[in-house]
Amino acid sequence: MKNLIYISILFFFGFNCSDFKCDLKDGRYKVVYDEEFTNHPQFEFEVDGQILTEINSDSKNKFRIEQLGKNSFRLKSLEKQTDSLTEFQKALTSHGQPYYEITGCKSDTINFTLRVNLHVISHSGKFVRVN
Repeated sequence: MKNLIYISILFFFGFNCSDFKCDLKDGRYKVVYDEEFTNHPQFEFEVDGQILTEINSDSKNKFRIEQLGKNSFRLKSLEKQTDSLTEFQKALTSHGQPYYEITGCKSDTINFTLRVNLHVISHSGKFVRVN
């Protein structure tokens, strides 16, 4: 009987601890990649509501943050895209759009994985809020 109570407590506690919610709050962030991805270009960005703006690039690209689930999101460009793809080609490429999966957070640091799809990881690291 005692074992059943311990198992029940662990089961309940495990589900409560795995339920986390991390958001990109308004402010400025820098990206710190995990060691195996340090060859990726460093950058910083600002979040204002649902708009993310690259701040240390020449183009100052702006994106809309599109929530996909509780701890995942995709960036949609606000710039008018000019490409020569047909509608069929666009439909084919839309199934592989990368998205960010938040894997944990602590105060002003958010751990992320950028996924191409469920099985392929592009890179991972941390978003560190600097103000």
